[in-house]
Amino acid sequence: MLIKNLIFYGLLIFVPISIAAEYLGWGELIVFITAGLAIIPLAGWMGQATEEIAVVLGPSWGGLLNATFGNATELIIALIALNEGLVNVVKSSIVGSIISNLLLV
Repeated sequence: MLIKNLIFYGLLIFVPISIAAEYLGWGELIVFITAGLAIIPLAGWMGQATEEIAVVLGPSWGGLLNATFGNATELIIALIALNEGLVNVVKSSIVGSIISNLLLV
């Protein structure tokens, strides 16, 4: 588990790099890649936090929190896409999420 934490700490460097890449105009691909790498440790810690809260609050609340925060990135993307007027992107994202949850969960 120590190696996992070291990898998470190492990937945290991509949080400020992705912000700098956006403001310095390094290109959309670089911003996307660095932001994708920055999400990995943040999502991992969010998962650990919901598990710890579930231990305290019980399985019902823990399941609700896990389902809510597990789809946080999809919710953020949907809100940004709706703000830009990309309704078809939001519809496709929701359909893809439902299908993947049915197939994988």
